[in-house]
Amino acid sequence: MKFSLGHIATLCKYTGISFIAGAVTHGAFSEQRSMITAAIGVGIYLIAGILEKISNPQTSNTWTNLLAIGVIASVGLGFFTGGLQHFPDSPDRSLWVVPVGFLMSLIAVYWMEGRPHAKIKGVLIYGGISVFIVTMGSIYAANYFKAHPSAGGHAHGAAEMSSETDKSKGHDHSTHKH
Repeated sequence: MKFSLGHIATLCKYTGISFIAGAVTHGAFSEQRSMITAAIGVGIYLIAGILEKISNPQTSNTWTNLLAIGVIASVGLGFFTGGLQHFPDSPDRSLWVVPVGFLMSLIAVYWMEGRPHAKIKGVLIYGGISVFIVTMGSIYAANYFKAHPSAGGHAHGAAEMSSETDKSKGHDHSTHKH
């Protein structure tokens, strides 16, 4: 793979994941703008996959796998990273998007890279244990931030600056537009 094409592909891959993560953390389930941002992120991620396939045509990934699994990977990674970022602000949402995103990314990486090299038993053991740990961690974090709403959160502008005096209110991105 040429360095320049590899750089652009990597930049697109992580930019796409970042767009999806931002959409998840800023209300993907409640705002049209966030859904558009997520769709753009998936598109950018898929462009990265296409660039990688063009620059490395000998890879074993088919175009169908690249596109279908690419969507699962990008949404899964966006769910996981976006949910982690905003446990303090949206613990109820993060409680489920983090484990679901982790599982989606696990499945996608297995289909993209692990199938020919990994034994299914090892994948299932690793997957079961890691999904359990991520789920338990998510339950703990959600309960912690529900019990301690002032333990986290952040401001996005002047509207929240005035409400910062009332630390008893957690910041939930789904309650307002950015």
